[in-house]
Amino acid sequence: MDGHALRLLISGSYPWRDQVEIAVEAAPPIAHTLALRLPEWCSAPQASVNGEPVNCEPRKGYLHIRRTWRQGDCVELSLPMQVRRVYGHPQLRNLAGKVAIQRGPLIYCLEEADNGTELHNVWLNADSRLSLIEGAGLFSGEILLQVGAARLQYTHSEESALYQYNKVLGQLEPQRLTFIPWFSWANRGEGEMRIWVNER
Repeated sequence: MDGHALRLLISGSYPWRDQVEIAVEAAPPIAHTLALRLPEWCSAPQASVNGEPVNCEPRKGYLHIRRTWRQGDCVELSLPMQVRRVYGHPQLRNLAGKVAIQRGPLIYCLEEADNGTELHNVWLNADSRLSLIEGAGLFSGEILLQVGAARLQYTHSEESALYQYNKVLGQLEPQRLTFIPWFSWANRGEGEMRIWVNER
């Protein structure tokens, strides 16, 4: 701008942690508007410049900070990431009775490597709380989610009838599920994956 560069050094562990720091590396001072994305999934963003709070009223999805930027200025942006349940529109027939899990900008999924096969027989309770855990190995540095759920267990038999009258096949048994970020799946061999999970 006007022949001078405005350099920004962005640091933090987003999207695993909700704190982002933007350090200004600019000489001489530059008058400019910095527009920071305030995503729809974040209901309570906070921002400050050099420790002074900034009004986070979005304009077309962005926080606009207009000032003369100087070497050493620091913007801190906080985007709290609560775990949310996502539901499809009632007209989406294949999603009826199902829920997806989102934290921050990331959608999560179940994978066979953690939860076994036949993921279509897994059920989440509508009031169950998901807990955050630190990933390890392949997921080092990432945040995974765990929750108590139930699985429909039944005895496999090739002689079993395809349909039954007046009774439910099997019974629900407790199971702890692990959700991983959707983009991380299919790195541990072939297996099932499921985003939309039964909810009861």
